[in-house]
Amino acid sequence: RKIPSTNKYTSSTMTIMRGEGCFLVLASALAAVTTTSNAFAPPSAFTRSSSTSTSRDTKCQASMKPIYDALCGKVVNELGLQETDFAESMGGSTWSCPTTGATGTASWWSESNPTYLTGVSLCSQQTGQVEKYTCNIWMGPSYDAPHMLLTFGEHAPDRYAITAEYVPRGAVPLGSDPQYMENYYGDDVQHAWDCAYTSPGATAAPPSPAFESRLLYSSPGLIQVQNIADPSTAEQLIFQHVDRFVNGKVQGATPIAARLRGSFNMRDDKLRQFYYRGQCNTHIPVFGEQLGALVAAVNTGPTAEAYVGGGS
Repeated sequence: RKIPSTNKYTSSTMTIMRGEGCFLVLASALAAVTTTSNAFAPPSAFTRSSSTSTSRDTKCQASMKPIYDALCGKVVNELGLQETDFAESMGGSTWSCPTTGATGTASWWSESNPTYLTGVSLCSQQTGQVEKYTCNIWMGPSYDAPHMLLTFGEHAPDRYAITAEYVPRGAVPLGSDPQYMENYYGDDVQHAWDCAYTSPGATAAPPSPAFESRLLYSSPGLIQVQNIADPSTAEQLIFQHVDRFVNGKVQGATPIAARLRGSFNMRDDKLRQFYYRGQCNTHIPVFGEQLGALVAAVNTGPTAEAYVGGGS
């Protein structure tokens, strides 16, 4: 399956922070940020909806939507992102499934001043009271830092699931380069893994049935847990995973020699193609061939020509 190509992107009005009250949620989240430069911090309280509204944002008893909104705002601001028209041009910036009742959003973002990234994918999905939010940061070929993948949500009443990964890159097998391991999979990543799997109620989530997804989610630092009972623990794991990456891994990334960037490009294209195929295997059986492939495409972002600041 191939994603339709598009070679031009235009900035558009930020659409993540929509809906009545979202700006108040973001303001509350920003007020909780410490004075440390570039620090992330979760909202001061886990939001429970008491509204009688029938909107998608208030269906869950304890929605993680405000956390997702705050996280998106911080990622966009800290990385200097602008939204592209990728998802809109494919007709998948918002979508719904009449059969299952599922709804979702997707957007692809690029750096306003291209430096580190190919782009960032921000997605949401809700089916009844089950919600899922995704923030994936795909590195460009100029630096060797891993890609960052993050998906989280409330998968059962008052039970939270998190899948957080740093996807290794490069031609050298992971573990054979001590410096790469120290830079990107050091004590901080091991400590996060320990905290996640020892959280109250947490159990290991089963791996994806999709072979291509298992190829991506395979590092020793992979966090894949469910049934987390403490919402504050879930918040901390989410924000710390992103903060550790944005303010640590990316800022401290090693530049890649110009002669090697073409090979990094090709491998990065393949990694996102694996992600797309895994998404197809997940969504097509549920939503059907047409909608399932569309959701997979807009959730993934461009899968070719992975140059900094754009895609196809």
